[in-house]
Amino acid sequence: MLTTAGRAVVILAVVLLITGWVLRYVELVALGLSMIALLVIAALWMLSRPRITSEREVRPNRVVEGNPATGILTVTNKARRRSPAMVALERFGESSVPVAVPSLDAGATHTRPYRLPTDRRGVFEVGPLVVSRSDPFGLMQIGQDQRTVETLWVHPATHDMTPFPSGRARDLEGPTSGEAPQGGIAFHTLREYVRGDDLRLIHWRSSAKSGKLMVRHNVDTNLPRSLVVLDTQESLYGEESFEEAVRVAASIVTASTMNNFPVRIRTTCGLAMGADRGVRPDAILDQLSSLRPSPEASLRAITRQVASERGGFSLAVLTGQASATELAAVGPMRARFDTVTIGRLGVSGRGTVHELPGAVLINAETSVDFALAWNRRVRR
Repeated sequence: MLTTAGRAVVILAVVLLITGWVLRYVELVALGLSMIALLVIAALWMLSRPRITSEREVRPNRVVEGNPATGILTVTNKARRRSPAMVALERFGESSVPVAVPSLDAGATHTRPYRLPTDRRGVFEVGPLVVSRSDPFGLMQIGQDQRTVETLWVHPATHDMTPFPSGRARDLEGPTSGEAPQGGIAFHTLREYVRGDDLRLIHWRSSAKSGKLMVRHNVDTNLPRSLVVLDTQESLYGEESFEEAVRVAASIVTASTMNNFPVRIRTTCGLAMGADRGVRPDAILDQLSSLRPSPEASLRAITRQVASERGGFSLAVLTGQASATELAAVGPMRARFDTVTIGRLGVSGRGTVHELPGAVLINAETSVDFALAWNRRVRR
């Protein structure tokens, strides 16, 4: 493939040949022919293509935005002769990261770490690697694609936030499906003993009948069923305020899961994350990493779904610069929850808290401001 310099040489050679031929100027013709000779030499040079293979590892493959992530590239020369020094382009999402590859002997291997950009949240494909080689004159360039691809998840940044307050017992007999976390005092069922179980929970009568040690499986029914509704309506956010809203949602999820509190997230674009048990924060953060605002999303679109599903103790609704009319859509959700918090991100102010009928409104410009206001409110 011709480079910019190569295309310029081609154009100049044609102009010189035509001008010299028309004007019968031998020197111009000779100069044009010399440029064509350079192009021929460059083409012959490019016939000997390098045989390079590469392997890549991303460490770690999940990071919080702003934290370092490293790509470790191992390149091997499979040709019978020494390979020239090259510049490899490692594709990273829609951009590329240049990686210098030194000259390698036949069969030699070179490992080089390089920094991956993690300043923005997202799910990025790292690779394939494009190994570029050019002639000594810089007139032509060829690229060799390596097919291996890795994935890097850049999670939204989180802040130290107090989790949803623990709720009152909503089912004194315990859920019959066994969805509640283990370790409470509500009896759910009998099961076979496994190593590490509390010996005080052994049910001796059932053990004698079955010939196996049986233990009481107790569950905790006092933990809150909390829900975060994240509004993804594009028109309500500025360039950065949507990122701030995602960071708040990630902070609430992290705070709840670190305390073993069940938490779910629903977005107004139809995405549902989390469950009432066994929630891993990484599973939710992976999905939040790829979340984008939608022009068709709205709080009204999700109102019916939330109002008709199983309720809980706490509800947090996160949105942008929503008007009072748009926030009215939260009204039907309030009856399903004991506490309701509405957060507006991208709004001027440093985390002001307002008491509304049946809800608390927090206006904040950034996720840091929201976290400070949230902690003041919850810890009271």
